[in-house]
Amino acid sequence: MDTTDDPRKQNYSLPAVRLGEPTESYQERYGHYINLVDDPSRYSHIAGKQQIRIYVDGVFDMFHFGHARYIMQAKNMFPNTWVIAGVSSGETTSELKGRTVMSEEERCESVRQCRYVDEVICPAPWCLTLDFLDKHNIDFVAQGGDPYPMGDVPDIYKPIKDAGRFLPVFRTNTVSTTELISRIIAEYDEFLTRNLERGFTRHDLGINILTEKRLRVKKRVEGVQKRIHDYVADFMAYFYEPVSHRIYAYLSEGEAEEEEEEETTRKEPSNSATNSSSGPA
Repeated sequence: MDTTDDPRKQNYSLPAVRLGEPTESYQERYGHYINLVDDPSRYSHIAGKQQIRIYVDGVFDMFHFGHARYIMQAKNMFPNTWVIAGVSSGETTSELKGRTVMSEEERCESVRQCRYVDEVICPAPWCLTLDFLDKHNIDFVAQGGDPYPMGDVPDIYKPIKDAGRFLPVFRTNTVSTTELISRIIAEYDEFLTRNLERGFTRHDLGINILTEKRLRVKKRVEGVQKRIHDYVADFMAYFYEPVSHRIYAYLSEGEAEEEEEEETTRKEPSNSATNSSSGPA
């Protein structure tokens, strides 16, 4: 692509334009996502195809911009790409990876709303086979390039890679579902207290009565602490600071007078010497 062109005018699917964002800034951030496969001719199985079908898969729990960027890369592998997103089932995910925050239906619906997705398969298999790709007329699978081990299998995508139907994508390391959940856990009490204040009951939040009482008492204590802090701050502003300023001004004035006296003392000997040298010879 000509680097002077605006990627927003190309035949690719890119993120929405942020109001006021300069073209140069947009191009620097997303221009490298365009035409990721620079030599399609090396893939003989897509020769002559007008539209390339690429499959992406995942749990997609708490769908975030890292997921969207992953799918965006698949969408922009070729100028005309049809993206099929496979969403793993709740049962399989719980068994192999752990419990999800969102239900299978919620995860599926979140992926459907992504602007880069054209079709969704849910539930989708955890381990892909070439038969599955052929059944859904899938040309490539797009995933992170690192091996994905499971049990005794060092990389579940190895058969796809060996068949030349795998396209690596970059991961967004600044966000993950695990990291988002960790943030929520770190601020757990704050979230619970805020929702209690908004009118949710302990039954709505799934907490017992002791936890509710503890949070309400904690909130009252924090309120008292804040009022004490504000009172002390007001006291300092109205009484201590003016007095300290006056004391500082007085001390500064005294230091200035002392410096003036020292300067006068230094000048007196020089004046005496001048008078004695100007007398009769």
